[in-house]
Amino acid sequence: MNREIIVKTLVGKGKLALQDKQIVKVEENISKPLGCWIINHTFKTKQNGKSVELMGSYDIQIWYAYDEDKKTNVVYKTVPFSGVFMVSWKKVKTIDDEIKDKVHIIKYPTATGMSLINDHEVEIIIESVYLVDVFQDSVIMVNTIEEDNNEELMDEEIIMNVNPNYLTNKKEV
Repeated sequence: MNREIIVKTLVGKGKLALQDKQIVKVEENISKPLGCWIINHTFKTKQNGKSVELMGSYDIQIWYAYDEDKKTNVVYKTVPFSGVFMVSWKKVKTIDDEIKDKVHIIKYPTATGMSLINDHEVEIIIESVYLVDVFQDSVIMVNTIEEDNNEELMDEEIIMNVNPNYLTNKKEV
């Protein structure tokens, strides 16, 4: 006998690799850049037909020396980002058009390069990689084997082994 089961099915997969150059301006005359951190990474997705768009932001913190390497300071900059996943779709019979996605971060936004452009500007190269799995409800057919005898035996065993007077026969301690 065949049964129809409604399940969440993986209908598409995609990958998005982002590379961005950001220029951060500072007020002091920079002697040299000392370090860069990327924090507060947030994102969300939006489906637009058969494409999945990723939108988000992160904060860049640059630590630098100035005043002939006598003092240091940190400058902050919030950077928005976006991109569209290249999704490979499978042909699957689905129930409706409602799409759910799950994003996996393969490489968090990371500063891969930092250079001093002039006395007031630092250029940062930032790279990140994301994967997306896209799910939809679909119907699958499952072949089942029915054994009616087992259910009847189970019912008979329960009736024979259950003491209906269990609570009334219980001794008080």
